[in-house]
Amino acid sequence: MADGHSGRAGLLPRRGHGDLGLIALPIWTTHFALSLWQVGLLSAGLAGAIAVGALVGGWLGDRLGRARMLTADLVVFALGTVVILTAAGSTTLITGVVVVGLAAGADMPTALAVISDRAPSWARGRLIGLTQVLWITAILATFALGFGVSGLGFLGTQVLVAHLVVLAGATLVLRLVLTARSRSTDQDPPSARLTVTPRILLGGGMALPLATTGLFLLFWNVAASTLGAYGTYLLVTVTGLTQSQATGLVLVTFPPALAMSVLFVRLADTVWRDRLFVVALTLQISAFAAGALTGAAMVGGMVALTVLYSLSNVFAGEAAYKVWSQLLFPAAARATALGVTYGVARGAAAAFAVVTPTLVARDAAGLLWFLTACVTASGICGLVITRHPRLRPMLRPSHGAPF
Repeated sequence: MADGHSGRAGLLPRRGHGDLGLIALPIWTTHFALSLWQVGLLSAGLAGAIAVGALVGGWLGDRLGRARMLTADLVVFALGTVVILTAAGSTTLITGVVVVGLAAGADMPTALAVISDRAPSWARGRLIGLTQVLWITAILATFALGFGVSGLGFLGTQVLVAHLVVLAGATLVLRLVLTARSRSTDQDPPSARLTVTPRILLGGGMALPLATTGLFLLFWNVAASTLGAYGTYLLVTVTGLTQSQATGLVLVTFPPALAMSVLFVRLADTVWRDRLFVVALTLQISAFAAGALTGAAMVGGMVALTVLYSLSNVFAGEAAYKVWSQLLFPAAARATALGVTYGVARGAAAAFAVVTPTLVARDAAGLLWFLTACVTASGICGLVITRHPRLRPMLRPSHGAPF
């Protein structure tokens, strides 16, 4: 998870492909003799490709068929990792990273829409929440594997990339076998096959949920991505911790985050999902405010930021957004809507990451206050989603429990 070029590592859990990039980047920089602009292009290329992949992939899933799109994503992802694995120069490496980013970005909205299509209404939130548990578990596995091969240098990064090739290939084979046994499971429901145009997406009552879920994720993702990418950088350069101490603080965020993800799965289809959103929102704002009040200069403030955020980011973050998005949009537009909101949010976070190191150097406290404002704005959007008289009934548990 460390980035040797800047001395930073992800403070909070992030997606597996992003963590792989952070692990491999310092070794790639040395092995391929990457210049500073090539390092920036590599990082920006991955983030930008994920955003573009989500925007385009969700729409293609609704237009061409989500099950078919999932298979195509796996093929493209596998090809991209093979390009990285066999790269002999920086151009090929960057190309492979961009291809992997496109496939990874396209996968998220399409996969969640497929889960919603297949899941019974009473368990839809639970199954979507399960993806959060699997995500954190995958990150832990990648972190452990990266630690295990950290002494192998460039060979270690090849092992990390190779394990993604194997996983993608195994998943693709399993999917094709299951499809061959039951063709019906590979077909999208009729309601999920429609050409979704901007006019359709903005009409039919979808403009309000599109705006509210989109803004919720945009503000939250700017704060979460900034903390994920530059959290340890703050701990080392501003708080004064050593790299090993900062890495230790990374590890303590995983158990509570995983525990809250499991709890979210249990409550995702009940009234407690959105009731606990308010509690989590309060903790999340308090987390960033604790860091901002001390300007990231006091260990206690940063420990409070880390622990409180790990306890709150599931119920007041991306997991909640995923469930809301699948409940607020009709089946025919789920992948497109999710792709648009997720793609724009990831793009905004990537753009903000360009100026983050400068902001850390000039005014760490100001940066943390800005992130506090971001999670506050995100929370306001979440309150609108869960309290609006037109949206609230759409989030009601299907089993009829009081909301």
